[in-house]
Amino acid sequence: MSKEIGVVICNYNKKDFVIESVKSVQESQGVTPDIFVVDNASSDGSASALKSLYGKSITVFENSENLGGSGGFNTGLRKVRDDGYKYFFCLDDDAQVDENALKTLYDYMEANPDVGMAGCRVYHMQMPEYIQQSGLRLDFDHCSAETIGADQIEDESLPEIIECDTVATCAVMIRGDVARRDDVGIMPADNFIYWDDMEWGFRIKRAGFKVVTLASAKAVHQMGAIVKRPNTFINYYMWRNRTNFFLRFTPEDKLEEMSYQILSAFFDALYECMYRGEHNIKTSISLAYQDALTGVRGKAVDGRILPNDANDDKLISFIKKKKSYYLIDTGVEEDAEYLRNFFEKEAPKMKPASAPEQSGVVFELCEDLFQIRDFSKEKVYIDIFRNALIDDEDVEALANYEYSKLLYVYMNQDILLDSVKKLREE
Repeated sequence: MSKEIGVVICNYNKKDFVIESVKSVQESQGVTPDIFVVDNASSDGSASALKSLYGKSITVFENSENLGGSGGFNTGLRKVRDDGYKYFFCLDDDAQVDENALKTLYDYMEANPDVGMAGCRVYHMQMPEYIQQSGLRLDFDHCSAETIGADQIEDESLPEIIECDTVATCAVMIRGDVARRDDVGIMPADNFIYWDDMEWGFRIKRAGFKVVTLASAKAVHQMGAIVKRPNTFINYYMWRNRTNFFLRFTPEDKLEEMSYQILSAFFDALYECMYRGEHNIKTSISLAYQDALTGVRGKAVDGRILPNDANDDKLISFIKKKKSYYLIDTGVEEDAEYLRNFFEKEAPKMKPASAPEQSGVVFELCEDLFQIRDFSKEKVYIDIFRNALIDDEDVEALANYEYSKLLYVYMNQDILLDSVKKLREE
């Protein structure tokens, strides 16, 4: 199918994964897509390995610098746009598609011209029985994005076709004529990375086209558990771009509530940094907020991305003194297993007990430690981010949490709303 589907894969230092990504596309049944891999100045030999393995069967673009996710994808998207491809398909370098996925999406979009974006149902590569995402909903009431089906076991309870607000670009097809519209375009490169796909899907939907995911179009995506990263890259870009999105696109009649939600979210993040003693993360998040309010976009300038000082020192010191533990699992089993693995790694002498009364400490998994109001210390509340309520100092911090948030919002709300007005005038 000449000029029907142009597949764009953006790669950065994931040689082994991107090789498998290309292979999965080449094994597609019923369609013969053209494959364009954009290498974002990788240092692991990705570009040369791809050329050696696949030769002229794919096109490899080599960017001279890391242009981020959106900038990298756009290098390839400009090519497929300008060459007149009917459909664009974006695939992450650590994602793989089922052999029938592209044909399924293609047939659906051919039969439904009102659909501008159609995504795969994506599963965890390490745990393929669990859904990673099946589209996202943008929540303007809470200034957040809800991932549909996140970490849900595949029990076929989700519909085959899900209408949503946007789809992550790890495995998604876009109608070429829609992306050629002035009010849509290709990915918003001024995000650099994160929330660029959110905005792209939002633009498509705002232009009057449907955004969907299809359960029968399957993909898997590598996404590890929460681990310590070398710097505050994610902290800065996630907070800046999410905030900038809602500052620009929230409806006028919801601006006051938006300001409360945005400030509350920043307060939560900063309070957690204080609670854990993570000063570099605090600085990056604070600067992300400042940049969002002043319309700063693109690649972060110096001083925004700092060494990651995330630490679990207090928790590790605590568990190393215990001989046994019991975990009350009130959350997702995947989260509980992650905590068990953390305990085993950091305190191998602390063994799981079969009952609470037989353990040296009882942990209870909670969704958000800062919402806990049980200060009895009869058990140690802990959330998936490893925030734990251990001692009197922690009790005091949590007891002052709600009042401190009210004060923070009160002090900053007028400044935020004034910044929104200026951004929209520009």
